[in-house]
Amino acid sequence: MENMKKYSIWMRPEMIDEIEKTLPFSYDDNKSSFVRSAVNFYIGYLMHKKSADYLAPLVSNEIKNQVESLQDCLSELIFKLAVESAKQNCILSYAYKIDDELSQYLDNVCAEKVATTNGIIDFNSIKYDSALAKEFYG
Repeated sequence: MENMKKYSIWMRPEMIDEIEKTLPFSYDDNKSSFVRSAVNFYIGYLMHKKSADYLAPLVSNEIKNQVESLQDCLSELIFKLAVESAKQNCILSYAYKIDDELSQYLDNVCAEKVATTNGIIDFNSIKYDSALAKEFYG
């Protein structure tokens, strides 16, 4: 035998009966080998469970950090877009002398159009679609 040591263990008789019933379905030749396999399996299970308990929080934390990083990047980009949009609105309102009435009209038409097109409004589609252009330009 390959450097093994004999141990006495206590088991209920029904457990020994279960081992004898399932021994033909295993890869083991005898009850000792069956018990060694069962112990090795259980040790592997416990170690895997310990690994999962250790890794799960790490993976969860890494995902949380990535989402927070993405949120920060998106927030920064949206802020920059808002600044550019505000600059364009200031230039257009000054250049075309847009009054409060026209501004309110444009707000209503644009909000409705954005809602109906799910925010997909292409400049070229407005320019070439006369019905759509009339809605925007009156």
